Amino acid sequence: MITQITRISFYQNAKILAILYMPVGLIYALIGAAFLLMDIGYLRYTAYVFLSMPLWLSLAVVGTHYAVAAVYNYLASRFGGFEFEFTEIE
Repeated sequence: MITQITRISFYQNAKILAILYMPVGLIYALIGAAFLLMDIGYLRYTAYVFLSMPLWLSLAVVGTHYAVAAVYNYLASRFGGFEFEFTEIE
């Protein structure tokens, strides 16, 4: 059985990707908290950027997904999408 992906959902996939990237952003936030605890002046701005990384990383992933999904949906409508072959096992 051959199955073809002809459209990628924007919202549902973007939501899952944002949730998956949140722990990566939390690692950056922990590094930012460590920078703030060091109380070094030139690291303070970097610490605030790192603390906001869960939000920024999730937004960047969602934005990138919307762009890639739009391109894929357009190309799949014109030329066909990815094809997978499945075999049922009894």
